[in-house]
Amino acid sequence: MARLQRADIRHMELEPLSAIEEPEDSAEAREVAKRTYAQSVAVTKDVVNSIRMGRTANLKKVKRAVQLVVDQVLNNETSIVGLTTIRDYDEYTFTHSVNVCIFSVALGKKLGLAKLQLYDLGLAALLHDIGKARIPIDVLNKTTGLDETEWTLMQRHPWFGTLTLFSSRRYEETPYRAILVAHEHHMKADLTGYPRPIRARQLGLYSRLVAVADGFDAATTRRSYQTIPIQPDEVLKEMWQNPRRGYDRVLVKALINLIGIYPVGTCVILDTLEVAVVAGPNPDPTVLNRPLVRIVIDVNGAVLPPPGLPADLAEGDGQGGFARSIVKVTDPARYGLVVGDCFV
Repeated sequence: MARLQRADIRHMELEPLSAIEEPEDSAEAREVAKRTYAQSVAVTKDVVNSIRMGRTANLKKVKRAVQLVVDQVLNNETSIVGLTTIRDYDEYTFTHSVNVCIFSVALGKKLGLAKLQLYDLGLAALLHDIGKARIPIDVLNKTTGLDETEWTLMQRHPWFGTLTLFSSRRYEETPYRAILVAHEHHMKADLTGYPRPIRARQLGLYSRLVAVADGFDAATTRRSYQTIPIQPDEVLKEMWQNPRRGYDRVLVKALINLIGIYPVGTCVILDTLEVAVVAGPNPDPTVLNRPLVRIVIDVNGAVLPPPGLPADLAEGDGQGGFARSIVKVTDPARYGLVVGDCFV
């Protein structure tokens, strides 16, 4: 204050943040997000393939990829979260790990974790399924249900991940939290999951957080053997209401607050007869049921070029109502839509 007085500065005018901040959904932001996502997938693929071939994984590359994801979430969360809607079934093992990393970091940011904590969380999330590198590929990619022997083998991947990450400490520093998350992320909050603990334990925050991100992404990714896809809003409802799923309900509620009642990538029909894809939650937390969307099919039934026409469902109609409202959730495949096209 004294320095301001000496400089004879009597008042200051602050501009609104939105006036000086680069829009999150700009083309440049989307390009940066795409590069970050693609690099993270490539690094994850390299690590998994190295382990499959018995080589030592380069964790320094993983840490650099995680730092990019954290920076992207902190700077342009909407752009990077939107890319989790890109479902590459042939690359599922790798894209799933990257998606879980993005959701975990975004959720950690929502919970107020510091940047260094987000780095640790992101690393643990990206490596949470590393034990699957020791599962035969024909079991991982099986297009029908697993038999009892295969399911027993699949349930061992948390233990395989623990051994893999623990052994890597001989060469490079691996945070113990990452090892713990690899071991605990399927245990469930009530410890009824797998692997079964020998004695009572309290699951770590990162493990419970990654479990929520893992469960949401896995459930919203349609596999080749599924005939009816599960819509994102239904997944959130199941995670919140069904205690048998074993998720930390506080963290599920935080996830709902993060991505909204209608998560990013949800395809919806509006009362204007337009079809839209949810692009993000509304910045106003009092209208979580009115997300930001991209119109992909107009009132005349014409398909609009990607990424669609942006619209805010909280926008009024000038008569005390809303210009657009969601009527119901629909399957984008019915309209020949690829949700991921709205975010590339």
